Amino acid sequence: MKLSRKWISCLIMVLLFCGSILNCRAESSDTSTDLLVQLNEASTITVKKSWFSFNKNYQVYVDGEKVGEIQGLYFNILGERLVLKDLDGEVYGSEQQIKRWNVRLNRLAQVYNGADETVGFIGEQVVRDFFRFGKTFHFYDVNRGEIAVSKQKIFHIFPEYVIEDLTGEKLYKVKKKFSLFRTTYEITVYNPNVLPVEQTLFLTVILNSINESDKDTE
Repeated sequence: MKLSRKWISCLIMVLLFCGSILNCRAESSDTSTDLLVQLNEASTITVKKSWFSFNKNYQVYVDGEKVGEIQGLYFNILGERLVLKDLDGEVYGSEQQIKRWNVRLNRLAQVYNGADETVGFIGEQVVRDFFRFGKTFHFYDVNRGEIAVSKQKIFHIFPEYVIEDLTGEKLYKVKKKFSLFRTTYEITVYNPNVLPVEQTLFLTVILNSINESDKDTE
């Protein structure tokens, strides 16, 4: 059976078109961005939790798109462990409360990367000053050297926290936002190079958990 030049030309064009589509899909798959890259490149990150949720699952959004979630897991005798995952379930970090090694801290959490290696610590400061308001958290590197501090801004309708490095440079701002049927926090990213952005996400969940616990005891 002989094919005309017209049919051969059409067949070649179809094959070239299909090939270009497959190449585009392959390139799209190869250049897919992982969760930490998305978080580090973001200027604003939103963390949400449904009011009707009975577990501690928080959704993480960048530019209105859901990119991951933080889950509270109760599998350890030491208590809750927070785990940061992408939408495919891959773990990018976690946080676990541990025994304090600094007397000025009320709570202390150890932070791990996706390989379950220790990368830092987050500690809540003990408040002994009657005239001091709000919550203060300190961030430490793997060698227990302090790298940043979070302080609550007072006289705001909704809770607001600013994270600064030891020179006073602003790294992040965490602010609770009004939202119906969801607890919502907005994280403004100024400089993610000093303190890993995932530790700011863990702090956000810790702050909300403390707030919910305080309300339950009232």
